[in-house]
Amino acid sequence: MATSLAQQLAHIRVHSVSTLDLKAQKKAHSKSLLFDTHHAATQDYDTLFQICYEGWQELCRLDSRFTGFAGSLFSEQSKQEDRGQMTAAQNKDLDLVLEDFMGLVGSRLLLKPALKAVEWLVRRFRPVAFKFLQPYIQTSTNPPRHTVVYTVAHNQDFYNIFSIYTLKVCRCEQQYPVLLSFWSSVISEAVSLMLNQSRLGRLELQKQNQEDVLRRIMPSLAEGLAMRQSQDLRIGCYMILTIVTSKCNLSEELLAALMDMVVYRWHGVTHAGLICLVILCQQRQKLKLPKKTFKALVVVGNLVDDLIQLSNRYNVEKLVLSLVLGFLRRLGQAGDADRLRFIRVLLEADLMQSSLVAVALTYMLRLSQGTKLLHQPEDDFDTQSALADLILCLADSETVGSIIRLALEELDNETRQLDSNLLRNTGVNKDEPKPPDVDVEMKDVDDPSVAAQFEVLASRIPTRTAFEMSLLTHTDSYILGSLLDAFEAACRSQKHLDAFSELSVLRKPLSMVEPLYVSFFVRVWCGHHPPSVRVSAITALSDSFRAEKVVSDIQVLLPYILYSLADPFPLVRRAAATLVLTLAPSYRGADSQRGDHSKFPILGKGQIYGQGKESEDIAWLPWEAVVSFIKDWLVPQLEEFRLDADQVGRSVLDSLSASAERREVENGHQKIKKSFRASILTWLCSHVVNTPLYAVKQRLLPMLTPIPRVGQVATVTLLTPMLAATINHGQDHLERSCKKEHVDVSQYIDLVMAIATPDDKESIRLLQGCINNPQSTAEPLLHGAAFRRLRNVWSLLRPQMQVALGRNMLELAMSNPDSNGANSKHREATDTLRSVSLSTDTLQAFLQDSPSFLDSGLTGTAKRRRTGTPPRISGDDTRKLCFVLELVESSTTGVGTPLLGRLFKVMTELQGYKYRSGIELHYLELLAMNSIRSILKRSADMQIERNDVRVDVLVDCVRNSSDPHVQQTALLLVSVLASMAPELILHDVMPIFTFMGSSVMERTDDYSAYVVKQTMDSVIPRIMNSLRKRHRDSMAGVSELLLSFAAAFEHIPRERRLTLFRSLVEMIGADEFFFALLILLHNKLPHNKAALQFSVDLLDCYKVETQFQTVERYLSTIADSLQSKPTFSVHLVANDPSRSSEERVTDLLSHLVFLLKDKRFVTGLSQSFASDRSRSEHLRPALSRITYQALSLSRRFPQRPEVTRLCQDLLSILLGGLPMEDYVTTLENLLNNADAETCFDALSIFELRLRDDKNTAAPSHKACLDFLPRLSSTLEESEHAPSRRTALSCLDHIVERFGKKNIDAVIQATNVVAGARCLGAATEDLRITSLLCLSTIVEVLQDEFIPFVPRTLLNTLDNLSSKLDEGDCGKRLHNAAFSFFSALLLYTPWAVTGPDLDLLLKVCQGSANANLGEECSVERRATLELVAKQIGPKECFATLHKTWANAMAEGPEALKEQLSIWENLVGRLSTSTIGRESDAIARFLTKAFDLRRIQFAPRTEDSYDDKEVEEAENAANVVALALVTRINDTIFRPIFVQLVEWAASSSAKARVHRQTTIYKFFAQLFDRFKSITTNYAALIIEDATEILKRPIPTEQASKLLWEKVIQTLQKCFKHDQDVSGFWQSPTHFGPVSEVLLDQLKHAIEIPSIDEVIASITELAVAADSAAHHKTLNIAVLGYMRSASPAVRLAAVHCQQSLTARLGEEWLVLLPEMLPFISELQEDDDEKIERETLAWIKKIEDVLGESLTPMLQ
Repeated sequence: MATSLAQQLAHIRVHSVSTLDLKAQKKAHSKSLLFDTHHAATQDYDTLFQICYEGWQELCRLDSRFTGFAGSLFSEQSKQEDRGQMTAAQNKDLDLVLEDFMGLVGSRLLLKPALKAVEWLVRRFRPVAFKFLQPYIQTSTNPPRHTVVYTVAHNQDFYNIFSIYTLKVCRCEQQYPVLLSFWSSVISEAVSLMLNQSRLGRLELQKQNQEDVLRRIMPSLAEGLAMRQSQDLRIGCYMILTIVTSKCNLSEELLAALMDMVVYRWHGVTHAGLICLVILCQQRQKLKLPKKTFKALVVVGNLVDDLIQLSNRYNVEKLVLSLVLGFLRRLGQAGDADRLRFIRVLLEADLMQSSLVAVALTYMLRLSQGTKLLHQPEDDFDTQSALADLILCLADSETVGSIIRLALEELDNETRQLDSNLLRNTGVNKDEPKPPDVDVEMKDVDDPSVAAQFEVLASRIPTRTAFEMSLLTHTDSYILGSLLDAFEAACRSQKHLDAFSELSVLRKPLSMVEPLYVSFFVRVWCGHHPPSVRVSAITALSDSFRAEKVVSDIQVLLPYILYSLADPFPLVRRAAATLVLTLAPSYRGADSQRGDHSKFPILGKGQIYGQGKESEDIAWLPWEAVVSFIKDWLVPQLEEFRLDADQVGRSVLDSLSASAERREVENGHQKIKKSFRASILTWLCSHVVNTPLYAVKQRLLPMLTPIPRVGQVATVTLLTPMLAATINHGQDHLERSCKKEHVDVSQYIDLVMAIATPDDKESIRLLQGCINNPQSTAEPLLHGAAFRRLRNVWSLLRPQMQVALGRNMLELAMSNPDSNGANSKHREATDTLRSVSLSTDTLQAFLQDSPSFLDSGLTGTAKRRRTGTPPRISGDDTRKLCFVLELVESSTTGVGTPLLGRLFKVMTELQGYKYRSGIELHYLELLAMNSIRSILKRSADMQIERNDVRVDVLVDCVRNSSDPHVQQTALLLVSVLASMAPELILHDVMPIFTFMGSSVMERTDDYSAYVVKQTMDSVIPRIMNSLRKRHRDSMAGVSELLLSFAAAFEHIPRERRLTLFRSLVEMIGADEFFFALLILLHNKLPHNKAALQFSVDLLDCYKVETQFQTVERYLSTIADSLQSKPTFSVHLVANDPSRSSEERVTDLLSHLVFLLKDKRFVTGLSQSFASDRSRSEHLRPALSRITYQALSLSRRFPQRPEVTRLCQDLLSILLGGLPMEDYVTTLENLLNNADAETCFDALSIFELRLRDDKNTAAPSHKACLDFLPRLSSTLEESEHAPSRRTALSCLDHIVERFGKKNIDAVIQATNVVAGARCLGAATEDLRITSLLCLSTIVEVLQDEFIPFVPRTLLNTLDNLSSKLDEGDCGKRLHNAAFSFFSALLLYTPWAVTGPDLDLLLKVCQGSANANLGEECSVERRATLELVAKQIGPKECFATLHKTWANAMAEGPEALKEQLSIWENLVGRLSTSTIGRESDAIARFLTKAFDLRRIQFAPRTEDSYDDKEVEEAENAANVVALALVTRINDTIFRPIFVQLVEWAASSSAKARVHRQTTIYKFFAQLFDRFKSITTNYAALIIEDATEILKRPIPTEQASKLLWEKVIQTLQKCFKHDQDVSGFWQSPTHFGPVSEVLLDQLKHAIEIPSIDEVIASITELAVAADSAAHHKTLNIAVLGYMRSASPAVRLAAVHCQQSLTARLGEEWLVLLPEMLPFISELQEDDDEKIERETLAWIKKIEDVLGESLTPMLQ
């Protein structure tokens, strides 16, 4: 149990930093960001501070805020600060400073200075890391994302620290996108994980868990949303809120609070905030937005656009409905007009379903009928009327009109009763039957207030008017306003309407004479009044005509009836149709009473539009035309007009256009007569032009402008006065008039401008005058519409008109946009020119009018222009030229060489200006070149003249421009020119590729690669065609081209080199010039490894045929360069005077060899020859030529071995890749015609091929076997020793691989190999190779080799023996010979017998004594193993006996190998075989056990040392024990007795050595076989006791014998497990115990008393008898009273051993021991006394009680 002090020390050790733990300090110091662990551990703080201080200084230069840490983190004092010595408060303050610094440096951590600065923080201050980061810190790996997310979700402390740190950084305005993105994504995932986990368990538990999560995350979200300075942080908070909302069931109050949080200070991130609001609003049940949220949404710019965009991905319906209802709730306050406008925009955006639209509409209807809005706001805005108008406008809307009308139909009865009048006006009444052709009678409304109101309004109307004849004049009427107010009040009652019609001021009785009465009702139904008022006006007039006979031509009403038939409300159209049917009878009888009716006066003629020109300009229709118009056209189509408001316009167009007659024939009925169409068109146009009602103009004008002409009457001519008047009146007049009639002024102006047609000069002139009018700068609507119309008709204008208008617009576009308010015109003119299709003439005119840069700013003489001040051009000129070039570039119609020539002239001027001023106008150059490209692409068949093209300007752009885009565009333009007119550019284009290498090619972007490819594809093929047409050597031109690419190699991005150069090779012709590229690339970059490997990869891209052509031409180039007058090679091989021709050839050959030794080339070559025989026949001539060229080069430089070697390598590569049959055929032809050196080289190559080739196909081995005779003839005939040796190696490989396929051929070759020319050769290399070859032949021939055994084996043995005797045996010869011996023993063992076997063993023994090395020993031992395994036992035993003496004489190594033969032989023989050879075994044992005697009796200089004898005896014992295991007792017992007698019968000296050896064997025997051999002890008891009774040994040999005898007896005692008890027998126990106990009295003299004690103990255990124990005890106790202390001590030790081993069995004799123990306790020898106490302790441990009472 630990003490209190120990516990305190342990606590201190755990909770403190040990300053003495140097290993821990070094480990902590080695943690680094920049340096590896070992380097960091060696750095001191001074060195480290200097490095990090430099990084901090660079940060200070980037941001001055870093200087604030000069006095803390990066002060000199910081080097001495140690966190382990600081207090907790100091560490906390330091952590705050570290956080501040990390927040500031976080955005710059990718910069090296920042990493240096942070390195100081890590190394000096060692910030504390969270536990979950420790494994990743130790392994220097980034923690996985899921680990961080999991920790944030489950570790609240980490979540708080992470969020607090991020918010603190944002608060200090130090945030950066990476931090905020990481925080947002991690927190979002963690919150999602937390909310998913909170859904587990019961409902109450889920709710509690969700509340816990919300309490955890809401504070950080609230603080994040309150920060205005970080938009990314707010977006992240929005994302988290979205996740929370979608996964939690939040209360209404919390959702409202969250919405307020979202909009708080959300400027700049409203789009993301809207997404969050949409999701929050979707979760709410209430439709009322929080007050703060509503106010924030109202002020958002483009809110509707954002909602429309969001509606594609999110459900925004609830938010939109909440906004609409919010605006409706706030009606009745200032700004209602803006609110209603916003409501209309929201509803017309079509963002809600019809059910939600119905909700909004119901609320709007209730508000429109409520009383709370009767008190209007201060601006006197009629909110209820505006709201009603809004409902009507929405019902008429193109986007949501159908939804509104359907919603109105689906409203319940309660809602319908709120405004039945409104519903009637909209034409919706579900209970109403289909309306009749005539209007129903209006019911009276008995409402006193309504009647009173009408009476009041009617009383204000004057009773008469003195001068007004019509209310459709262009002047304001003083009675019209009061009439309209009264009429609107009268519309609620038929009685009031009748009273209103009878007002005297309207002069109803004169309605057929003057147009006042009719014009009023026209004014009403054409005005901006509710549909019910318009219907009442039409109905009132219908009733009037029905009640009174029509006696005038009322054609004046027809244009306005057309207007009402196009009304969007069905009831208005129905009322207009009723009016037509009322009038139709007046014209129906025209045929019968033509004379009377034709005299009817035209109502309103000269009066309808006043007494001025407007009424006079009306073109009235003749009576017949009116009749035709009504009867033939209007009445038949009334039903269609009533159902569809657009049908009127379509019908007018169909009836009056040029194709009307054809359609009439197709439809089968006639409409307006052809003779009346022109007059009707003129009539309608005149009314449209002269009517004062802009609403009528707006609705009828689109019906007329699509009609180009009727006959000779052009519509544009009729309507041009209206266009001129509109332009002359000005925008202010139009806005006032349109506003009065609630007409969209911009739409109206566009309709008027549409009058102008491209073929009418006057109308176009008016448009041009409008845009040129200086006063029109304040009328943007007018000139904007004029520009739009010109854009629409531009393509149809005449060319001259286009040029004139284009120049005019160019002048406007170039005008100063900031002067005189011309910004709008400038923008419109610019947009027009950019959007229309400009003709070639127009573009050419623009270029002609553009400023010239030639000699800009310089005048005078040429010298002055050259030396004067650099010119400067005005910004306006530059801007104009830029704009014109942009127009030319974007044009899709500009063509023609004049335009092309003008653009090249611009390029020339820009180049000249650049050289004179030093200013490059890159953008202008780009525009000009792009314009030229676009023209050329559009005019592929254009004939280009030389004078129109300036290629030198393009080349100059590529060479001198600093802008890569200019270079790229120039190259692309060259490509286009090359494809269209190659003859114009070839003389100038070659330098382009040189300039490309240092500019475009070195860029890594895809566009640059595209440019280079396009240039190459277009230019290079044309260059090659041109060079080929010259019918002379084209290498000069090609080499110049290739040299450009070779020089650019290092600049080309690595990933694009292969593709680019492969395209180049294919363009120039791989078979013709690929070799030239390889040579030039090598000459240009001779030491560039990347270029060398690239050449290899490029060569691999082509077929073998091309590769052969390349190699052949490569070698031809080398040969040509060696001529006195080289031809084509002068363009490829550099003529360096400092290098000799041999050096050049060596360099080129080494390059070629490197290219071809690639595995891919060799594999492809082999596959090409093997796949198709016809192809191989085609390739073989090329290969022959290459071989001849290589051999020629080799012979040309006989004194240059490097060249010869390279040629050999080249042939090895080329021939080595062939199939074997092709290779052999080629090789045989080569050997027949080559000299000895060439044969040697060829055979060497063949040898390598045989060694590496794995092909075992039949053609291969047949070809090789057929080649054996040729190899044999080489061995017999050649005097070139290397060739013969190589031929032997080739023969060896062939026999090894294919020999068994043709034994006869191998036998014939064996005669040569075993002959004097090979095995008997004088040179050792040949003999070695011959032996190796013979080894292979033996393996193949086996029994067939027996005839060759005598001479080959004897020759080899004699040769090897003599070499061993001379001490001149090489390892290679030795191993080759033993390889041959092994083959013989393995495959023909019966041929190796008698003297040959004896000699073989003697040679092995001599080899063992020669110490040739481990490799030779391995070969020799393998041979000896085969001797033991393959030779018969009798012959083997005989040979072993014969060679034993020689083995012993050769040395211990030879003797051990001899014994290994015995061991292997015993291992393979059966028990019966060994039994039959017992005599041989006995002889072997006696010889093996006599080794010690032979070596030590006497010792000589050649004798083995003790260690060698010990190792040899151990080896012999292993063999002897192996023999014992294989024989039975009957065989072994006689041998055992013989060995004992043999050793005992020797002379005294011999006996000691022999007995030492056999007792060593006996000890191992008893230990190995244990109780099985215990009874053999009876055979040695007498001999062992005799040895132990001898005098105490003094010599080393006698002492060793004594030890071995004791050890043998001890092993025998130990393993006695016989039931009968061998050592219990007194005959066995007595003699041995006596001699053993007698050894104790010689404790001082004997070699080892411990061995004796151990033997006595084992004997006591084996005896297992009380009597024997007592005998032993008495004897040992007797020695305790010896006079010799050593004897007494030995007796005590013996008792200790016996007590420990036998325990209580031995302590039975304790009473006899006690007196002796007492005596020994008082012994004079302290050691004895101490050992006695130890003995007593052991006794007490066994007995379990103390001996003290017994000893007392």
